[in-house]
Amino acid sequence: MIKRISLSLGLLSGILFTGNPVNADIPLTPVSPASSTVPQTISQASTSSNIKLLLEDLPEGFQELPPELTTSLASQFRLLTQQFKEANLNPENLFAFVNPESFQIVLGFTSPLNEQDWVNFDTNVQQLQQPEIQQLLVSQLKQRLQGMGEINVLEYKPLPQLNNFADTSTGFTLGIDMEGTPLQLDMATFRRGGMIAFTGVMYVNGQMPLIQVGDVAQKLDSRIVQRSAQSYPAGLANHQF
Repeated sequence: MIKRISLSLGLLSGILFTGNPVNADIPLTPVSPASSTVPQTISQASTSSNIKLLLEDLPEGFQELPPELTTSLASQFRLLTQQFKEANLNPENLFAFVNPESFQIVLGFTSPLNEQDWVNFDTNVQQLQQPEIQQLLVSQLKQRLQGMGEINVLEYKPLPQLNNFADTSTGFTLGIDMEGTPLQLDMATFRRGGMIAFTGVMYVNGQMPLIQVGDVAQKLDSRIVQRSAQSYPAGLANHQF
């Protein structure tokens, strides 16, 4: 079980990076963020705190990862840090939980994003909704998995119900064969003001996930909104961003 969880976390780490196809050579017209008129004080307030999911946000049966796996996951993300910086993304506020009975994993992170980088992020999200970019993502993912053992991507499907969430968002699901075990990975990424977030739920193919990735994203978005509201000046508490 420990080995399989470790492989799963490595897979998730790779997907969190390849889910942002910053090197895709497909021209698109950048989309101006809906929240680009938000005062800078608000965007700073929304990114100044440690925002992540807690164990209490998940159904009963989930638990925090064992220390050795947490250390391994943190190491994997440190190796990816430079790549994220090149993409103007620097993962912070990492969270990861596992339900050992059903072998389901919930993982994600939030990270502040400079206002000048919002358009780039929103354009990348728009790219992820296009079939040609989706094929590129799968190709990049397969390349990254070559050195991770017997892990194969079987299918890719978009989750269009996650395309109109927060300020900008998208989602997808992957069918995976891991050493003969069929798994499903659902992912959602979004931006709320000056904070971006990635969330992932992995579970055995054919099982019903104990929590949907959309619910994970909603809970995380609520924490971002609540923390930002606590930081607003009184006169801005009801500002829509």
